[in-house]
Amino acid sequence: MLSMRQYNGHKLLLIVLTAVLLVSCSEKREPVEVAKAGKALGRVIVIGFDGLDPGMVRKWVAQGRLPTFARLIRQGAFGDLWSVLPPSSASAWTSAMTGVNPGKHGIYGFLKPTSDPNAPPVFNTSLDRGFAAVWDVLGSYGRKACVINIPLTSPADSLNGIMIAGFPHASDDKRSYYWPDSIESQLGDYSFDAFRVTCAKNREDRFLQKMQGISSNRLTLGLRFFDEMDWDLFWLVFTFTDRYQHYLWKYMDENHPMYDPVIGATYKHAIEDAYVRADNYLARFMDRMDANDLLIVMSDHGFGHLYYTINSNNFLQRTLGTVEVSNAYIHPTDFFGAKFKIDVSGPGAEERYMSLRKRLIEGLRSVTDPLHNVPIIDSIYVKEQIYKGPYLSNAPDILCLEKPGYLFFSLPKTPDLRLLDRGPSPDKAFSGFHRRRGTIGVFGKYVIPGKELEAKIVDIAAIIYAYLGVPAPSEIDGRIPQRLFVDTVPQPVQLVKSDEPGYRRPVKLARQDSKKIEKQLRAVGYIQ
Repeated sequence: MLSMRQYNGHKLLLIVLTAVLLVSCSEKREPVEVAKAGKALGRVIVIGFDGLDPGMVRKWVAQGRLPTFARLIRQGAFGDLWSVLPPSSASAWTSAMTGVNPGKHGIYGFLKPTSDPNAPPVFNTSLDRGFAAVWDVLGSYGRKACVINIPLTSPADSLNGIMIAGFPHASDDKRSYYWPDSIESQLGDYSFDAFRVTCAKNREDRFLQKMQGISSNRLTLGLRFFDEMDWDLFWLVFTFTDRYQHYLWKYMDENHPMYDPVIGATYKHAIEDAYVRADNYLARFMDRMDANDLLIVMSDHGFGHLYYTINSNNFLQRTLGTVEVSNAYIHPTDFFGAKFKIDVSGPGAEERYMSLRKRLIEGLRSVTDPLHNVPIIDSIYVKEQIYKGPYLSNAPDILCLEKPGYLFFSLPKTPDLRLLDRGPSPDKAFSGFHRRRGTIGVFGKYVIPGKELEAKIVDIAAIIYAYLGVPAPSEIDGRIPQRLFVDTVPQPVQLVKSDEPGYRRPVKLARQDSKKIEKQLRAVGYIQ
């Protein structure tokens, strides 16, 4: 296992090693001619707002609260960006930066899968990314990138350019938070997104003050690097939009079970104010764009109300009963969301696996809210339906999307096996949670104005490759949305694929570093 101080020196080598190690388990590919880089149409700017919901944007645009987004909708393309299934930030941002589904990059959530029921939790980091990020490929063609605060990029990649890594961080050594070492003196009092800012009841003012300071600090550094650094791709993510909606949704929704009319009167507009701040931040970057720049505004998922959490471990006990299943381990694969792994060994393993999978699916179909006698599950999937790639074996075997207002959460099993459970820290519990439909906006002189857009999160990398004239790895899943660019563009904006594989070798994380990530996730409420 590598120490944190060894990480950066090994990253470039790891990317080079992957083709030999993974070609046997990747899809069979027809040989193609080696593609050369073309001429870039301009620079690409990606501004991410974690959890920004397109419905909320449209609502507050219609009310005149978001003039910058109104301009983006009017003069550019705007619409829905479909996230990964289920919409977890860890896998979603990784799909955005790689252009492939989780079956090809191997990140299905913050938590790594395990077949050992007694094993301590181990967490994903950037080193577990099994596919090259877009900046890795750009760098091999001489393009430079400035990347700031994208989740699951810590430890920072040794790219051709600059990176300030995003949450979570596996070390207290901040030298692993940025690349190269020479930018340390330029960081000043920059607040690394360690996700240690939580929002307990009656401490909302402290939360808001800290979040405003962190986001303002990030904007200041982002604008300075935007103006002063040499780059072809600039990618900055703000996470305050996600944090506000997780904690403060209950104060703008009078129907929420956690709604408090006294506190709600004070914080009713807090989420709206966060969207207004996002609008103001976006304006600062739009005003700095060069004539040929392309701006992409995106989120990793949308948001909605969360009324009830479902205890995943109680559900498993209720579904499978007390009958022991020898040589089998059935468990949630992450802290939140209905994602279940079935590990079976011994004689007849495949037959027993299919039988257990069928029982779990039937259990999910029949689960209802005991308070209101309504179904909880919207849709159910098995892994081979939605994932494709060499990391399919690591995927959850069964996953589902809950109906709005419900969320499976990996809480401790209770004696009464209650289904609805707010967990041991209800004052810090989430009141809003992810929706699969995120936000995308594309703005620039070659973009068809006023276009209604629908795209997938893997398309983000594809658009970047095409606009910068760089061939993408042959295994990329992303595409260029149809009719996004005007016919008068100087050269076709098309995705060209190389025969160079995008797979790279993941690296195992040291146990002591995994514990640091656990503390950050527990502090914010992802672990109860």
